[in-house]
Amino acid sequence: MTWPRSTVATGQALARRWRGVGAEVVTFAVIGVASTVVHLGGFVLLRQVTEPQAANSVALLVAAVANTGANRRWTFGIRGRAGAARHQLQGLLVFALTLGMTSSGLWLLGAEAPGAPTWAETVVVACTTVAATALKYAAMRWWVFAPRRAGSGRNGRGQSSTSANDPSASSNSTAPVHS
Repeated sequence: MTWPRSTVATGQALARRWRGVGAEVVTFAVIGVASTVVHLGGFVLLRQVTEPQAANSVALLVAAVANTGANRRWTFGIRGRAGAARHQLQGLLVFALTLGMTSSGLWLLGAEAPGAPTWAETVVVACTTVAATALKYAAMRWWVFAPRRAGSGRNGRGQSSTSANDPSASSNSTAPVHS
């Protein structure tokens, strides 16, 4: 049986897209691990001089700003200044989600085990951060760094701001040519 060329081309495009998503997830995970180390390390250091909620907030904010910048460049392949401020602002909203989850975990620990040691607080922050990661990836992939389609938005230079990793933005077209 012979498949129509457009069906084959569509299948090839989907295969490229899924390979790209796999690499994207791996890169996101590596950056996430590094950000979590920064977050937890900052939490442990700040916990020595302040209460758990303040330590968590400051450490997470520092990690979130660095995480958004790193994911912008390496996970989602976006370079240059166009949209950077918007991405950071959207990243701060995603930060609020993670902060809400980690703060709730610390609050629950404080309610159930008042005076818990810093290592227990750190475990709670780590577990809630891991739980927030899937939501964070989805928010970054489909909202913060979503490719902008032509006509749906413009960057500061009058060009559509399509992500560099969007296979549909490739100049390598596999659509059939009709004569």
